Amino acid sequence: MIETSQLQTLVAVARAKSFSKAAEDLSVTQSAISQSIKNLENKIEVKLFKRSGKKVVLTPEGEKLFSLASNFLGNLGETLEEIQNDKESMSGKVRIGTLTGVGKSWLAHEMLEYAKKWEDLTVQITLGFQEDLVRAFESYQLDFLILPEESLPSVGEKTLLSEEVSTVVYPKDTEFDIDPENITFEDISTLPTILFEQEDHLLQKWCKDIFGKFPKKLNVRYSINSHGNMLQAVQQGMGMAVVPKHVLNRSYFKDKVNTLGEKFEVSNGKFYIVHHKGSEELLRIQSTLSMLINSDSPLN
Repeated sequence: MIETSQLQTLVAVARAKSFSKAAEDLSVTQSAISQSIKNLENKIEVKLFKRSGKKVVLTPEGEKLFSLASNFLGNLGETLEEIQNDKESMSGKVRIGTLTGVGKSWLAHEMLEYAKKWEDLTVQITLGFQEDLVRAFESYQLDFLILPEESLPSVGEKTLLSEEVSTVVYPKDTEFDIDPENITFEDISTLPTILFEQEDHLLQKWCKDIFGKFPKKLNVRYSINSHGNMLQAVQQGMGMAVVPKHVLNRSYFKDKVNTLGEKFEVSNGKFYIVHHKGSEELLRIQSTLSMLINSDSPLN
C-alpha cells in the first residue's frame, strides 16, 4: 500500500524539480527524500523521475501518479480542515435512530425544530427495529440511539432520557361496557380489543403488571402496527387498546378517547440516549445531546 507521506514527497519533488529543494520544503534530509522516492518506485515497479540537466522531471508514469496524488492530497486537506471546523461549529450531519413510535410521537417533531434553528446542520432520523438500529450504531452509521434499557448496545456512552408509561384507552361511546374503576381480568378477555400487530407486547406487559397474568383468549377486533391508527380505531368504537402515554398526549385523538387513568398506568421501562465515546467533543454532538436530555417530558 502506498503511504500518504510518499505521495507528499512525490508532489514536493515534482514541484521543486529538485531533491534538495523538496527536502528543504518538507524540512527533512535529502537522503530521506531520495529513500522515500526509491521505496515508492520499488513498490509500484516503475521509474517516476528522470534527470534533465540539473533538474529532475517526472516520467510519463510519474505524471499520472502526480496528478492523482495532487488531487488526493488536496481533497484530504480540505476534508481535514472541514472536520476541524466542524468540531467547533454547528455544521455537518447528526444521525439519530429510534423506534417508530418514539420517533413519530416525539423525536421527529423535536429534531425538525432543532434543524430549523441551525441552517448548516443536516439532521437524519432513522425509525426502525431495535436490532437494525443497534447494528447501524455499532458500525458508526448512527451518532445517537434512543432505545429502552433492555435493548441498548454494549458500546457507547449512555444517558437516561425518560421513562415510558403505557395507558389503557377505550371509546367515549357510552355503549362500550367498561367500568374504569373496577375493570377485571375477565373483562380483558371479553372486551373488544385492538392490538399492535398479533403479539402486542405493551398489552401483555400491562396485563401481567396489573393482574399478574395474560388472558388465554382475547376478543380481537383490529390489529395494526401503528399506535396512531390504533387510537383512531378506538375513537371509532372498535375497542380498547394499550398505547404509550406519550403517543396519546401528542395525538389528534387525545381528547376523543377515554383512559382508565393513572391507577392503571404501567411503566414500560427507561429509555436511554447512547452516543459514541469521545464524539461529544464535536459541538453538534454536544449540543444535540444537551437538547435531547433537556427537552420537555419526551416520553410522558
